[in-house]
Amino acid sequence: MIAAIEAAWGQGQRVAIEAPTGTGKTYAYLIAALARQERFVVSTATRALQDQLVDRDIPALLAHQGLQRKVAVLKGRENYVCLHGLEQARSKLQGQHAGALAQVERWAQSTQGGDLSELDDISHLPSLVPHITASHDECLGQRCNHFERCFSNQARSRAAQADILVINHHLFFSELRHRQMLGVGHGFVPLAQTMVMDEAHQLQAIGLKVLAKGLNVGDMRDYLQTVERETSLHARGFAPWQALQQKVQQAMAQWMEAEQQALGPADAPADAAARATSRQALIHLHNALSALVAALQGVAGSAAVVAQLAGQGDVMLQALRQWAQGAGKDLVRWWDSPGVVRAGQAGDLQAYGRYAWRQGFRESPLWLWQALQALSPQVQASSWLGQGVQRWLFTSATLGDDEALTWFAQGLGLRSDSSANSEAGDAPLLASLRLRSHFDWAQQARLVVPQGMPGTDAPAAERAQALAQWLLPHLKTLGGRCMVLCTSTAAMEALAQALRLGLQGQAIRVLQQGEQPKRRLLQAMRTAPSGKTGRVLVGTLGLWEGVDLPGEALQLLVIDKLPFPPRHDVLHAARVQALRAAGRDAFERYVLPQTAMQLRQGVGRLIRSASDQGVVVIADERLHSRSYGAALLAALPPLPSLDDEALPAFLQSLAEKEIRP
Repeated sequence: MIAAIEAAWGQGQRVAIEAPTGTGKTYAYLIAALARQERFVVSTATRALQDQLVDRDIPALLAHQGLQRKVAVLKGRENYVCLHGLEQARSKLQGQHAGALAQVERWAQSTQGGDLSELDDISHLPSLVPHITASHDECLGQRCNHFERCFSNQARSRAAQADILVINHHLFFSELRHRQMLGVGHGFVPLAQTMVMDEAHQLQAIGLKVLAKGLNVGDMRDYLQTVERETSLHARGFAPWQALQQKVQQAMAQWMEAEQQALGPADAPADAAARATSRQALIHLHNALSALVAALQGVAGSAAVVAQLAGQGDVMLQALRQWAQGAGKDLVRWWDSPGVVRAGQAGDLQAYGRYAWRQGFRESPLWLWQALQALSPQVQASSWLGQGVQRWLFTSATLGDDEALTWFAQGLGLRSDSSANSEAGDAPLLASLRLRSHFDWAQQARLVVPQGMPGTDAPAAERAQALAQWLLPHLKTLGGRCMVLCTSTAAMEALAQALRLGLQGQAIRVLQQGEQPKRRLLQAMRTAPSGKTGRVLVGTLGLWEGVDLPGEALQLLVIDKLPFPPRHDVLHAARVQALRAAGRDAFERYVLPQTAMQLRQGVGRLIRSASDQGVVVIADERLHSRSYGAALLAALPPLPSLDDEALPAFLQSLAEKEIRP
């Protein structure tokens, strides 16, 4: 792997390397980057890998090589406690939040970095986070009384001085968006001539989400607050400002509620009535905002800042009209509601916390390379489509299903070295290497596809009950040591409940993703073999990757259903439609490769060391009954099949062995 990196970088090429678990890929790219004796940046998709790099891999390698380098990790603003938000929360939060808030305040006085990941043990922290963090739009900047001590600013200062900077993909794309909005000279992430993108299979999804255009409700709220402040200074008495602002505020709350209802349930589109209601709410908001903007235009001569506010209001009105008109050609749109619970009154925005203000509509191209090409040439130069960065490495355990990693390359707008052209046009060339796992999967693992399960179109509760009944005797044999990866939240919740009922009275505890921080769940799994209580961890997509449970901690990995992209996902549906319109086989070109990558990620959780042993259960008979099953099996490591009758004896043999990770 080191040789491939050095060869590609020496020729000025971008390079992608698929390196399975156990390759030592972090050491490979760190050694190659350090050899250049220049500053470099590593970007990851998950916090777990960030922590592994900064806390373990980089220090170990630097010590081994006897090198001194400044190392820093930089995350987005919302990962650091906001001292201003913490101050404001004291007067707003009471009841069950009071104790947790007091703990956060004590921690904030002593922490060096202000990173909220240090607070995994505080109960109610997830509900506190919206109140004690600040996004870029919410940050007061130099107007803040805590500007000098701001943890986010201090982290950025350390990042600017670092020889090795570790960031995440979300922050990388946020930097590109920031430069596009404010100019190349106004970036806040110091990139480098050597960029390493680990967990690169997630670049497509993360990049599109961050670079999507749209309008946040929070942008409108900030706008209204500025209007209130500036009109009281420069235009008091010239218009009924308070009444105008209240109408916009009320219309905004109704619009938020209507758009969430128009989303419909997760497995079905909204009905016509919900869509009509959301459109009427949008018209009402547009008219209320238009009245406020007209009043501002009437007094624009009173101060330059008032004229500026009138112009900003016009931009928002244009965005609302754009949303009403429908998506443009080759674009897809959706309503983004991060962290918002639908319960509650439409006007009670405070009940949602700050996350309520971070929702809004988004519009995006179908593929990441299209979003990158839409950037200005100066900003695009900092991406892999430009020439501003000399060396790029993309690596992951899953990047494609052929030697040239064509699926990955085309999604990023790069030309794999086996193809003469690319759908992205005259794309930069991408060198590739696909390494084989040195684990002996054929000896270390088995595959079981249970027979007689309800069809994949059966209700989640019915499938969960059947799978739980099938699993119970095997869990008792192993004493836990199991992780179940579900393809939906509904399936996860139903299965966890069914397993808890079935394991009552047993010394096996069922853990469910979301009930505790991920780090604590994994730690409980790792320590279970040495304790008296076994563990079963049930989760959804957040556990399909970034989970390392070697040895006896995990010997039974269960996948409830083949992870096909959800049909109701608007981006997925638009891609399928576009490929079909172009005369291409959407299933073969897009759906199947994406499913294969996700399935490989999930299966890869089982064997993490050369001594691991275990069983993969895929509770989906389509793996054997459908024609595409052979392609999915071919994408997996070699896994000898085991039938239902032989499974108990195999699990019993595992239970009697002692495995050292």
